[in-house]
Amino acid sequence: MEKELITQKQGLAVMIMFTLGSTLVLGAGGTAKNDVWIAILISMLLEVPIILICCKIQKLYPAKNIYEIFEIVFGKVAGKLLSVLFTWYSFHLGSLVIRNFTEFIVSVSLPQTPQSIVGLFMVFLCIWAVKAGIEVICRWTAIIFPITIIVILAVTFLFAPILNFENFKPILFYGIKPVIDSAFSVFAFPLSETVIFLAFFNQLNSKASVYKVYFLNLLISGLFIVLVSVRTLLSLGVPNISIEFFPTYSSVRLVNIGDFLERIEITVAMVFLFAGFIKINVCLYSSCIGVANLFGLKNYRQVVGILGLSMLLLSVIFYRNTSEMFDWANNIYKYYAFPFEVILPVITLLFFEIKKFFIKRKRLPDPVEDS
Repeated sequence: MEKELITQKQGLAVMIMFTLGSTLVLGAGGTAKNDVWIAILISMLLEVPIILICCKIQKLYPAKNIYEIFEIVFGKVAGKLLSVLFTWYSFHLGSLVIRNFTEFIVSVSLPQTPQSIVGLFMVFLCIWAVKAGIEVICRWTAIIFPITIIVILAVTFLFAPILNFENFKPILFYGIKPVIDSAFSVFAFPLSETVIFLAFFNQLNSKASVYKVYFLNLLISGLFIVLVSVRTLLSLGVPNISIEFFPTYSSVRLVNIGDFLERIEITVAMVFLFAGFIKINVCLYSSCIGVANLFGLKNYRQVVGILGLSMLLLSVIFYRNTSEMFDWANNIYKYYAFPFEVILPVITLLFFEIKKFFIKRKRLPDPVEDS
């Protein structure tokens, strides 16, 4: 499998776009209501130990991806089993993101168009991008990333006349429990989903720091999630957010400056789609690397087409309607994702340290014999 190189800036741009991804469409921390900003800040603190673990794993084996690391640490059989689990997580997450965006497009723009048709166009583009390689995806993302940031900041500035800071009050009116629950949700989606980058961050160039990429992503994407969430809260208010499927998009429709600057939601929708496109690409690429590793394929491109179309098929059959999709995202996903995002990295590092301890112990001379 050929080696592609990713610069630190490209890796950071891809990770931020991935983290923002479907978060911009679905929103984050909604169950915390007007305390959503507190929940997101708590989730950022919860994410720090996971980042340290992921970075430590990558630094231990800088030239290996997570699938190869599993086999080195756990042996061939157990390593293959864990690779199957991680590949499934990447594949399943990709299908969920496809469904998020096809649901969004059909709901707000193309209500008479079948979701499968919308998804087919998205997946064909993703298959083309992943076949081009992760280096091409990262270069393209590095170009799109500044545009995305500028649009988010510009739209936020335009919100100024309609922001109602009374929507912050009362703080912690519903108690701390909804905030903690919401923080756990944001921790699982989207912050800890960056564990997928272990599938290809071995391709960061030698000058790049995996620690810097992960922590800068946490800081930048976390602050932008807070910014967008607070902007939505202050413009719509808790009651309106609760009844909207896509509150971030709905809030942008309120912007109307002097009757000449309005209907800017199409610009925001394009930013949403760019971020979602990148997230699907990352998930598909990780899945392809995993399958290629499992079956000993020399080139992951052999399975890109079949995996991309399979992702689309799963996205179509997974939910029956929009309400079910949001119920999964808000109430079930955080528990489903925990083993993949937390338990797998933790046991990998723990098992490595245990093996390292016993290997060192075997090499130590017996103090009784020496005396």
